[in-house]
Amino acid sequence: MATTESFLVPDVPDVDPNTFGHDSGAVALTDPTHDIDGDGVLDTQTFDAGDAVVIASDLDSDGDADHLTLIHEDGDYASWEFHRDGDGVVHWEQTDGGTLGNG
Repeated sequence: MATTESFLVPDVPDVDPNTFGHDSGAVALTDPTHDIDGDGVLDTQTFDAGDAVVIASDLDSDGDADHLTLIHEDGDYASWEFHRDGDGVVHWEQTDGGTLGNG
């Protein structure tokens, strides 16, 4: 029997793949669904954002994504790592990027 809980949509972070970059703020993950590092804790969330799929991981369990990969429908992708400086300033550093497939 289906219940209303069967139709709940997970809370999706607010990420705009077309403007995401170095100065983007922290990305809060509220509904991780995958455990990519095998430690028994859900740490990763995948979701659609416009014309891209976003894979966001919070490996230190602080509630904010540490790693983020954006894969656009044309095959372009970019991977980012989150940093918080000693003075509290946050920024993202691009760690990889390119085009998947024969692009």
